[in-house]
Amino acid sequence: MIQGLLDPVRDILEILCTVSGKGVQAVRKPDLKSLARVRMAGPGSQAHVLFHRGDGDPLVNHVIANECGHLIRLFAAPPGRRRVAVANERTRSIYRGEIREDIQRLSLIHGVGALGGFLPLWYESVVFQLTRMPPDIGIERWIHRGYPGLREIQRMALMEQQAKAASVLSRGIRRMTPRKVYDVSQAMNYAFFRLMEPLAGVGLTAPYERSLCVLEGEGLAGLAEQNVRDDHEGDVELTRQWADSLGLSGWIEWRRLDEVEAGTLH
Repeated sequence: MIQGLLDPVRDILEILCTVSGKGVQAVRKPDLKSLARVRMAGPGSQAHVLFHRGDGDPLVNHVIANECGHLIRLFAAPPGRRRVAVANERTRSIYRGEIREDIQRLSLIHGVGALGGFLPLWYESVVFQLTRMPPDIGIERWIHRGYPGLREIQRMALMEQQAKAASVLSRGIRRMTPRKVYDVSQAMNYAFFRLMEPLAGVGLTAPYERSLCVLEGEGLAGLAEQNVRDDHEGDVELTRQWADSLGLSGWIEWRRLDEVEAGTLH
């Protein structure tokens, strides 16, 4: 296993093995973009694969705890109720149709060639947020509540995440991005960080105070606060509610876990 992992993280890995019935194989991958990620085991595999950079960054403890939390919640649900969001050509076509008015404007800014590369990146970033942040709310609360030894690392991780998110709050970036992509992304960021403030013990929403995303973000945060189910099925329902509220329902489709190929769970 990874050298330097804290005991609470080792405990979380054991929980994942128990609820999923699969082991965890650690694989060092120095060129990994994130500190760590988990590739879920397929039906014919005996182990999930935990990729990590191996550079000794203590924040890897939080990344692994969070990644495991997603899988633990998924496998704790009855098999027939395990749902994952997927993208396909239909959902991508809906996305392109809904930002069509921006494409011509942005082609003049970026150039047609570069725009072709940006279009899938913008889509993937929004879908990642939409499918990741609603369960993250419950997972971060679970980590904070159940593993006090991780709270300081969790606080550092949330502050780092917030700093990266706030760095794109500018009129210049908004002008160079499809309006819908920028607006829904900032609304989700605001809602998430507003809900994380009690866990971090510091203010995380100050950069958003003058942003137009606050009103919509408050609505998303309110949906999360009203969510009575702290489990996978609650995560799916909250994601659906966020998608409806943001006009993103057509950007993803839901499938049973046994209907999709194994891979990294977002």
